[in-house]
Amino acid sequence: MTENAIDAWFTALPTTQRPILDRLRSLIVEVNPNTVEHFKWSRPCYSAGNGLFGYLHTSKGHATLGFQNGAILSDPKMRLEGDGKDMRHIKLRTQDDFDEEYFRSLLIEAATL
Repeated sequence: MTENAIDAWFTALPTTQRPILDRLRSLIVEVNPNTVEHFKWSRPCYSAGNGLFGYLHTSKGHATLGFQNGAILSDPKMRLEGDGKDMRHIKLRTQDDFDEEYFRSLLIEAATL
């Protein structure tokens, strides 16, 4: 999917979720400038030198920040959800759920696994 199509995905987001997902997108690229953004499973996914590390998703009532290898991430605030072998995610319902310092540390760790 082209960069324009990815931008279109963000443009089409519900107005309640777009600011959250835009902030997450910016933070992902900020913490690792070598991040590659691409589409997989109908959502923006993010890769670095070691492969896929994260994704963004939208659902009816929340935005999601997901981690490919989330099961092994440090999670001192116990916000990661999921019980699969590898993947974990965090649901954000409002902008008040955005914890930039915490997300930054998770993203840095995830991109280096």
